[in-house]
Amino acid sequence: MTMTVYQRTRGARRAGPVVLCPGAPEEQQMMARGIIRRMLVQFHREWTALRESESGEAWVTTANALLDRYSHQLYDIVCDTEAIVGEDLAVEIRCLSADMIKTTNILIMIGCEEECRERGDTLAKEALRYAERCLVKLAGRREREEETR
Repeated sequence: MTMTVYQRTRGARRAGPVVLCPGAPEEQQMMARGIIRRMLVQFHREWTALRESESGEAWVTTANALLDRYSHQLYDIVCDTEAIVGEDLAVEIRCLSADMIKTTNILIMIGCEEECRERGDTLAKEALRYAERCLVKLAGRREREEETR
């Protein structure tokens, strides 16, 4: 039976919310969005590198591990920071995570390499779009803070 990386390491997950920094809520939100943004950009980079370097069975195995790892990392960080980042972003990132898991399941069950490549490309583009939204919201917050000073 094939197991995902998550299934093998299930006991290692955090059990509660995280304190990002002791500062004001605005600082915590900025930090949380920055962490999420970096994760999304890193996923895009790793997916692009995988797309260019692997093929065949090696690609399927590596893509499965990559999607599985990022889907759970993103889900975990959003659960831990939902009160800080807001419900809208949290829901969007959870949906992206769910799409990653669905793609992983396709890889595991039927191994449709080309379909998974296309779906993974779409997910990587969505990740960059969400990363850009995080950046825009952070920039908007900074501008408002400077105006009030």
